[in-house]
Amino acid sequence: MNRILSFIIGVTFIFSGETEGDIGFRYGFLSKPSYESNNITVLSDSSIIHTGDLLKINIGYQSKTNFCIVYKAADGEYSKLYPKDDQNESNQDTVYTYPLLWSEMQKPLGIETFYFINSTESLFDLVKILDRYDEAPPRGQEKLAKRIQEKIDSLDPDIQGDLSSISSNLAKPVVGGVAFRGEDDDGLKEISVTHECFGTGGIAFKKIVLIHK
Repeated sequence: MNRILSFIIGVTFIFSGETEGDIGFRYGFLSKPSYESNNITVLSDSSIIHTGDLLKINIGYQSKTNFCIVYKAADGEYSKLYPKDDQNESNQDTVYTYPLLWSEMQKPLGIETFYFINSTESLFDLVKILDRYDEAPPRGQEKLAKRIQEKIDSLDPDIQGDLSSISSNLAKPVVGGVAFRGEDDDGLKEISVTHECFGTGGIAFKKIVLIHK
């Protein structure tokens, strides 16, 4: 229990220390070879994955901010992994959520791209385009795909010079939420977060590219 309270206090301290316009979140991008396996590994940018690998995403972010995860598959198709359509508003200071439960990586092979976007401003326009894309016919998806990428690029600090985001490893994995309250070891769990990302200008942005072989 003390370990969970220490983590919650630590998150509050990190977020409260930010200056106006700064923002940050924690995440865990995990993989394992099968549903039965307990061999969990941490994925990062440029990690190699294989067809049949299982992937999972865990997120912790400030409840008064907005969060979106966009997945661009190797075939160029876009998917909105978060927010969920049935998502309820949290009354906690920090939201812990699991946008991608264990999911099997399917063919085709290629570059799998995930965009983690945390913003103090609304991400409604991006979410709306993604929802329209999901329901559009193939020709309509081609047009909407360009708008989706343009919207993402407008938030990307590697493209927008007035924004900056920095991602780093946590000293050790920590458990998001209170589901593992009874655990007293510090090993990697299915709901662990392993990295943190901080940004300026009201945007924390992390692009993760996985190489699917």
